[in-house]
Amino acid sequence: MKKTGIISLGLLVCVTTLTIVESCSKDNVVDYYGLGNCTDTVSFAAKIEPLINANCATSGCHDATTAESGYDFTTHQSIADNAEIMYNAMSWQPGTAPMPDGGDQLTDSLIQQFSCWMSQGKLNN
Repeated sequence: MKKTGIISLGLLVCVTTLTIVESCSKDNVVDYYGLGNCTDTVSFAAKIEPLINANCATSGCHDATTAESGYDFTTHQSIADNAEIMYNAMSWQPGTAPMPDGGDQLTDSLIQQFSCWMSQGKLNN
């Protein structure tokens, strides 16, 4: 009977340890858009804004003077409001126009940065 108590105590310790270890994995933000875990906070000013300025908010595309495109991606608010549409276009999802228009698809790492920024709440940081 004493042996059963020791085994039960050992199992309890193992289960408790595994529960604690698993709860630590919640510190990483899950990338809900499919490219892995987001371990670092993505800076809008350092990563997202330059990405958009170089590939989307260029003259004649999605800048403030191009009304015919229907989208102006020159502010955090406009990018955050349209982030899902932008993600679908930059990752060339079926049913969306692949962007950048006439250019190569963005690299997986750039798309992942954008995806992580979305998953982290589209912060204006």
